[in-house]
Amino acid sequence: MTKKNGHLSMNNFPTFILRPFQFEGTKLHPNVLLMCKLLVILMTAHHMFFKIEDPHIPFITALDWFHNYPNLFKYTFRTVYACSVFALLFNIKVRTASIIIGLVVILNILASKPLFFNHNFICGCALFLAGLTNDKEPPYLLIFQLSLVYFGASINKFLEPDWWSGAFMDTWLGSARENPVYLYISKSLPEMLFAKLLSYIAMFTEFAIAILILFRRTRSLTLWFIIIFHTTLFTLTAFRFGHFIESLAIVLLAFLSIPKEQLIVNYKPSEILIKLRGFFKFLDRDNKQVWSSLTSENKHWLSLKTKGKTLYNHNALKDLFLYTPNFFMFLLFIDMTMYVILYNYRTALFVLNAIFIWSVIFYFLPIRLSRKKI
Repeated sequence: MTKKNGHLSMNNFPTFILRPFQFEGTKLHPNVLLMCKLLVILMTAHHMFFKIEDPHIPFITALDWFHNYPNLFKYTFRTVYACSVFALLFNIKVRTASIIIGLVVILNILASKPLFFNHNFICGCALFLAGLTNDKEPPYLLIFQLSLVYFGASINKFLEPDWWSGAFMDTWLGSARENPVYLYISKSLPEMLFAKLLSYIAMFTEFAIAILILFRRTRSLTLWFIIIFHTTLFTLTAFRFGHFIESLAIVLLAFLSIPKEQLIVNYKPSEILIKLRGFFKFLDRDNKQVWSSLTSENKHWLSLKTKGKTLYNHNALKDLFLYTPNFFMFLLFIDMTMYVILYNYRTALFVLNAIFIWSVIFYFLPIRLSRKKI
């Protein structure tokens, strides 16, 4: 094995194995590549590979042609999907791989009407559009996609009388879901008032998101609003809408701005911080973090220096998490592990999910208690 600058060369086997956990040096922004990898992992975990079947009641009737050649569509697109997923995860022609995976997902939906679900279609579109971006410009196409998703959702509700009357919300939460929170509150209010209130909040919130996300000044606040809005909806309904909530959270990572330069991290040596350094060094597969110790006289226990700013203590720790792509891989692993272990214990799964998600949200809310620029 050869070494380069103290690290194993990319030409040797161990480094190749680590490529799924590396995000620098490709034709995509690291945050966009992170989004693509997480979406692919999520879809594959939800059996996307096995959902690729021969056309069944297709949206495009021309696809019925494949019935003349049984299994041709299925095995061809399964092979293309598997090869493209491998290429994306191992950083091989990531833009091309992302486009191909997105097209496979979209075409598979077009080939079978029963497979149409918003969460799958959104993932397919996000991957396709991500492949059309590059590492030089912001992911404008993904911004337009999110705006279109919320604009379409709000307009669809505006045109439905059942949303204005509250009938849809009352039927869904009251009868279909028998949601205890909804039933308790609605009984203490005039008939349909709570249902109408929830309906109006949903309609106008989605419309506002569609507009505000288009503007740079309001985009950051809008992204947080999206997160809190859907987490509140999940907490109220105990329903993930397939994997829509996870997919949406992952798509939002495309708007996370990860510094291109190295991260200079200084810490005050202690047992906890030494373990924290080890945790981050384990996650930092791109070797972007440079850690060094502070003197015991320093009043700060942690500092993070990037181009143009220096943050301290918990403010530094927050950004250090956000600038470490594998931290989000770790969060997805935790979420999926909880889902597998507690699958047959739905109440416990919901409670732990809600606690976990809200804890992450409250910790990362963009509130700076102290901030010093140098």
